[in-house]
Amino acid sequence: MDLLIIISQTLLYLCFSVLAGSFALLLVPKEYRPDLNIPKRLLLISAVTLPVFAFFPVLDIALFISPRLGLVEALKMVLTTYTAGTLWNFTLLGSVLLVLLITLVRPIEKRSFALLGMMLTFGLMLTVAWSSHAASMDPTIGIVSDFVHLAAVSIWVGILLIVGWCSRNHENWFKFLSWFSVVAICCLVATALSGFLLMDVLVDDYTDSWMVSYGQGLFIKHLFLLPVIFYALVNGFVVKYKLSKNPTFNPIPWIRVEGFILFVIFLITAIFTQQSPAHGHYLTSEAVSPIFRLFHSDMIDPGSTIGFALNANTASFLVLSILFLALMGLSFFKRASIYVSFLFSCLFVLSIYLMFMMTVVVR
Repeated sequence: MDLLIIISQTLLYLCFSVLAGSFALLLVPKEYRPDLNIPKRLLLISAVTLPVFAFFPVLDIALFISPRLGLVEALKMVLTTYTAGTLWNFTLLGSVLLVLLITLVRPIEKRSFALLGMMLTFGLMLTVAWSSHAASMDPTIGIVSDFVHLAAVSIWVGILLIVGWCSRNHENWFKFLSWFSVVAICCLVATALSGFLLMDVLVDDYTDSWMVSYGQGLFIKHLFLLPVIFYALVNGFVVKYKLSKNPTFNPIPWIRVEGFILFVIFLITAIFTQQSPAHGHYLTSEAVSPIFRLFHSDMIDPGSTIGFALNANTASFLVLSILFLALMGLSFFKRASIYVSFLFSCLFVLSIYLMFMMTVVVR
């Protein structure tokens, strides 16, 4: 069941991104974006499957209590008395309204359609944020920060995905970058600020949380933001310079690379959100992350903390990470395959991760 929840939550975030990105772009006048071909079928599939993917955590709760009550009674109880279940009812209702909107309105290029669609999508995000771990631990900060986090990332990723895969050409690219660069920066700032608030709710100490699976996932997610920022700078500044010198240069593949990496962040988020948060977490031998044990197999006590000690491995992996960062840049200027660039990005993150894990000492 855990694997199904991870897959469903990853696809749920993808649905939110497709919807938010599509509606955001449809709100922008045509002369300020590339020529787009957003299939109506794509929006319908996202709206229809969204409540299905959101249902898996509810089903997991029902299966947990079903041995005592039976599955049908357990589902009834969860859907009518549990916060996750009652909020899913609103998710279903919002999705039905969104499906009706997409089905009945033609053409989808109308700005009123995009505005209503965006409002419904934000409403759906709110139902998901309300049922999150953070919301159960601190209702006000948890709900607001989780909603802002989900909305900012969905808009950012969604625009990248739709422009990367639904553009007919790269016309109006300078005008597109003029506003998207600002949107991306705002989304990054909103993601960072809401992320700090979420960490304050879910994590007692950031570095000490690396000893448990939730903290490991959080750390790896943050490391993947480094190549995202790298490609955001490339797409915002270097691509603009290349296009000014060579109008035939195609910037769309590099938008796709940035989208790939952000999708990996979605996957990591789906994985670690199924783990127990590190706030108030009593550290036992069983709670220690298997990944962390690969580097520190010594007995870890409940009061253990993490410190840092520089060594030869630190310098080695730092040099390796700089090498992969240079290869990421080289792959852009040599117009290598986006898959090669994506591979270098993953190796860059792996090098940084190993550098930190080799520097950590348990006290």
